[in-house]
Amino acid sequence: MNPFLVILGIAVAALVGSLHQRNGARNAAAELARLQAEEAAAAATLSEVQARSSADSERLAEVSRELAEAMSELRSASDAAIRDRIEPAPAVEGAWPSDRPYFYLPKRLLPEIGFTPLTSDGEPTAECRAVLGMTPAEQAELKQAWADLRLEVQELQVRFAKRIDRAAPADPDRRSIRFRLPNISDLLPVLRERLRERLAHAIGATRARLIEEPLQERLVELGSPLAEGDGFVIYLAERDADGGVNHYLRFETANGATASQFHVGTLPADPAMSDGNELPFPIGPDSPLWNYRHLFGDQPLLRPR
Repeated sequence: MNPFLVILGIAVAALVGSLHQRNGARNAAAELARLQAEEAAAAATLSEVQARSSADSERLAEVSRELAEAMSELRSASDAAIRDRIEPAPAVEGAWPSDRPYFYLPKRLLPEIGFTPLTSDGEPTAECRAVLGMTPAEQAELKQAWADLRLEVQELQVRFAKRIDRAAPADPDRRSIRFRLPNISDLLPVLRERLRERLAHAIGATRARLIEEPLQERLVELGSPLAEGDGFVIYLAERDADGGVNHYLRFETANGATASQFHVGTLPADPAMSDGNELPFPIGPDSPLWNYRHLFGDQPLLRPR
């Protein structure tokens, strides 16, 4: 081989290696510059974040100090109110103090107090609210629990009641609607237990026991007005000689004997002659017909002439 060619090849290879090395150095220098720029930007961002964090920490410390001062003032005010209040004295005020809006009564005596827990429309009475110290939410729960139970009783009556239409000559001055009403007392214990559990959860077992007995009595009246056995419930209207109409709710035993009768209302022939004592139609919660309107409705059977 020609020595000159060998020397030339070596020179060319050296030149190529030198050029590649220079390009690599330039690329490395450019990458280093880029990384240094990114590092500087990150450092600036970190500095901003640290500055904001420091400001937030100072604000948090300021808010904490303000909260501590407010709590201290509240405790001071509360302590002052406690020191200044007039402590009740049950031993002295157990009677009827003339200068107080209240008097003391031991809880053990509450079962001996006779009071009606609900109005005829299912609202907690004033004495019930006072004796049991019920909150508005507890009052609402008691009202709703009783309304749900009453609806269940009415659904049972509608399911088992049978309308009886007597074959009799038409009388323009008399009209009645009659239902045979079975005794559903055997079905009441389940409803009563459900009500007891619901009230115990809503107002506590102790207070629920205080109204358990009167509510049971109301439940028996709703479910079995004749106490024992099947019977009839009748809505009756009779026109008198003056043209006015009297309405009655009547209960009869299975053999047809009248057990009880209640005056529902009167429609006078001349409204101008009304004495103001007539029960209005449609009937309201104070009407004897109120708990049976799911059978008879709430309107009069006959109109005056």
